[in-house]
Amino acid sequence: MSNMMSPPSDLILVGHILDAQGIKGLVKIKPYSKEPEALFSAPHVWLAKPPALADTARPWVIKTAKEHSGQILLGLEEVSDRDQALALKGSAVYVSRADFPKQDENSFYWVDLIGLPVINEQGQSLGQVVDLMDNGAQSILCVRAEGLKEDRLIPFIASVVKSVNQAPDDPERQIVVDWQLDW
Repeated sequence: MSNMMSPPSDLILVGHILDAQGIKGLVKIKPYSKEPEALFSAPHVWLAKPPALADTARPWVIKTAKEHSGQILLGLEEVSDRDQALALKGSAVYVSRADFPKQDENSFYWVDLIGLPVINEQGQSLGQVVDLMDNGAQSILCVRAEGLKEDRLIPFIASVVKSVNQAPDDPERQIVVDWQLDW
């Protein structure tokens, strides 16, 4: 794959290369998500050595991908021995958002929820999603509102989240929740 290919604008950071694995050039990736499906469906990854940013990332064709003890082992074209794999150690791993597997309508990628406005059923603004976290039992929306010292932590569960409109070009993009301003 050519170095001349410029990175797409929709790159998502999905992990980093921890080390080489074995002698055949596999790289061991620490994924940043508990469900790193994007690494299994993408035709290639984009790698950049910190402090370089995504806009300097270089594409690498994925030959093989498998899960191993909570990490992902990738075989990359042009990487055939341990030394070549070691040279990539520390690289940030990006996948184009367009290469993520399609989600069904009731599941969401966290990256698609960041930045969405959150309102309650009364139409009151609760702020914007700035992060998500997982407490082991469920995902939690971290919602930041101007003037509040702390983020609101709202469980991302069906009984609380009434609707999610994440269509990029829709002016009604928002998350509607059953949540009060003073909670």
